Amino acid sequence: MISGWKSRESERNKVRLRDTDGFRIRAAALCIKGTGKETLVLLVSGGKDGGKWVVPGGGIEKDECAEEAAHRELMEEAGVRATILKKIGMFQDDVRKHRTQVFLMEVSEELQTWEENEYGRQRIWMNVLEGKEKVKQSHRAMLDALTLLR
Repeated sequence: MISGWKSRESERNKVRLRDTDGFRIRAAALCIKGTGKETLVLLVSGGKDGGKWVVPGGGIEKDECAEEAAHRELMEEAGVRATILKKIGMFQDDVRKHRTQVFLMEVSEELQTWEENEYGRQRIWMNVLEGKEKVKQSHRAMLDALTLLR
């Protein structure tokens, strides 16, 4: 883990918004490019899980809607601007007590450098099947949902 991620995340998310069931509310961007068999999905290197890749996402901040949070997290973690195509759904992680609204997005711009890249975070485009093998367990359902949409 690169220490810059954790300290910056802790500062930014001092108030972690939770729903009435105590789950942390989050948003994520399942960003794609390409068509047909060669649809690629964007993943970023995971901070806490080391060798695993994750779908860009994080906590929804005060006075922010889920769509805004997904765009912000995508820019911070991957340096990507994208257009929301549709909401895929809500994904629940009972172990970490997270509920994440996931949005299917199409890339419009990739920056050469971005906020978390300066701290070592990387982005990668993978086909969906490869992505399912490389993402952490709790993110596989998001990629499964993408397969059902295509």
